[in-house]
Amino acid sequence: MSKPVDQSLAERAYEYIREKLASGEFPPGKQLVNRTLAQAIGVSVIPVREAINRLSSEGLVDHVPGAGAYVRRANRQDLNNLYVLRDALESCAAAEAAQYITADQLEELESILDRARQTSDQITRQSKGHSSKRQLDRWMDDEQQFHELLIEASRNPLLAKVVNDNRAIGTVFEAQRNDPRLLTAEVAQQTCESKAQLLQALRDGDPKRAQQLMSDQIQRGRKTVIGFLSQQGRDRI
Repeated sequence: MSKPVDQSLAERAYEYIREKLASGEFPPGKQLVNRTLAQAIGVSVIPVREAINRLSSEGLVDHVPGAGAYVRRANRQDLNNLYVLRDALESCAAAEAAQYITADQLEELESILDRARQTSDQITRQSKGHSSKRQLDRWMDDEQQFHELLIEASRNPLLAKVVNDNRAIGTVFEAQRNDPRLLTAEVAQQTCESKAQLLQALRDGDPKRAQQLMSDQIQRGRKTVIGFLSQQGRDRI
């Protein structure tokens, strides 16, 4: 027996918004306007409202009294939880990728690392000791692409689904785009060195080392971001 029409439309609206959240097209802090979404999806505002309420119950959307619904900004605990999840998933993915990664994927990862090194060199030459907003955006784009490609290289669709469903990569990187002071010359240099070691482990087909290097890299990122928030006396990025 088919679902009631209203429920099918609400599901359609939910999937549309959920996909935009997962892709980062709807970034943290973005207002979700019922009428605008309804027009884009091709439904009335009622299923959109129901979809937003569902997303709110899942912790992805915040309702601000008198202002509307907004994509939730990750707080310190949210980010900490996501780093724990990423460590578990991406470390496993790195181990799998060491066994299945292709020459083309390795070449693409090398290209991403080359771009990261160029950005790192630019930051190092700057007197302020940290990135500009443009450099940070370029760095985060490359970081996200690197991690997503590694997940793909693991050839494990279940891993990829869990990562995507939980926005485990995108949310962490989007949350860091607002403050260029997060990306210091030291952090950039350490990250590039870590990625170079990881690529060597992937070339060598060494699952254990690849897994450990990925875990170390994620934990280093976790320490940097959470530590930065603590120093700033902030709970959200």
